[in-house]
Amino acid sequence: MVSPLDRSEFERWREQARSAAETAALARRGGRHEWACFLSEQAAQLVVKGLLHGLGLEAWGHDLTVLCSRAREALGAGWPAAATDAAARLSRHYIPTRYPDAHASGAPSSHYTDADAAQAGEDVRVIEAAVDRAWSELGGRP
Repeated sequence: MVSPLDRSEFERWREQARSAAETAALARRGGRHEWACFLSEQAAQLVVKGLLHGLGLEAWGHDLTVLCSRAREALGAGWPAAATDAAARLSRHYIPTRYPDAHASGAPSSHYTDADAAQAGEDVRVIEAAVDRAWSELGGRP
């Protein structure tokens, strides 16, 4: 594995991921389901980028599935399949949650439900847990 770990860089990204996840929960409670889905996707991007930065690896781009592939390559069996599945679902929320012309009709707000936001919230928790477990196993946390 890449050494030494960059703890401060990991923590910087991890803290912003927490903020995005918390804001997603606020958006869900406020009935802004499209934004809850988008912010969950952003939280997942941030936490995975934090892991990659902490390992000294490239963390460029906004495709969550690619970022998770990089994490899986770096960690091998340490990256759970459930996190890869969660990333595939979350990555679908990157563009259509924000742009009115991403759907055939209606604004994004008319295409997202509380169930979508709940699933996105669960998916980001799966990815956060995978990252936190990997970071801990690498010695990044006491």
